Amino acid sequence: MDRKDRIALLVEHARNPSYEGVLEVADVAMPGGGPECGGSIVVYLRGDGNGRIEGLSFTGQGDTISMGAASIIIQKVRDEGLTMDEVINLDYGAFVEGLGRDVVGSRTRNATLGLSTLKSAIRKYQRDALTGAKEDPAHGAGPRTRLEPLAALPGCGGVGTGAQRERQGHP
Repeated sequence: MDRKDRIALLVEHARNPSYEGVLEVADVAMPGGGPECGGSIVVYLRGDGNGRIEGLSFTGQGDTISMGAASIIIQKVRDEGLTMDEVINLDYGAFVEGLGRDVVGSRTRNATLGLSTLKSAIRKYQRDALTGAKEDPAHGAGPRTRLEPLAALPGCGGVGTGAQRERQGHP
């Protein structure tokens, strides 16, 4: 795919995102991003209890790169049936290369916002599964997690991008 085609793909996904919307039966609703990331998103994840993803969607607002790349990664995970472990092992650099480093330029944070937030959602799901966390009665039906403050999230604010957090030994 040449540069023009990669740009067209990002624009198409930003204008018509795949799997956009609130997943009402989500186990986790993980917010991520902020203005310095080119956007903010919430990833909704439902697992099957055996390391597979039953449901996955996102909502958000942001620039073409952050929203287009978020849509692309969510579509890839769903269409290819990737497991949670396979998603955790996805490489940020390879993802940016697939989008086109020449297209993304210096906006790597924007491009990896969706992937970073998705990985955080999976880690939260896995932690909850280990601790036996249940639905939060204060919030009723829906996601079994409270939305965490944006400053504590990967990608922006907090400790840095997901890739930076992993290099620093943070989950």
